[in-house]
Amino acid sequence: MKKNFNFAKSYEELEIIAEEFESGNLSLEEGLKKFEKGLIIAKECKGYIENIENKIIEIKKRHNLK
Repeated sequence: MKKNFNFAKSYEELEIIAEEFESGNLSLEEGLKKFEKGLIIAKECKGYIENIENKIIEIKKRHNLK
């Protein structure tokens, strides 16, 4: 994951890609490029969320919360 990862911006990019697919106006080549880009962004977002979840678990442990 990039050091200065911006979750909101990445999520917005995914929404734009989804809208482009829904429009049905992408060529096969464009669609393939967008699909790959979407997978990369989704993987980055997932990693970011997992990192945040781990931080929350650690904070809760430090404060004896479940």
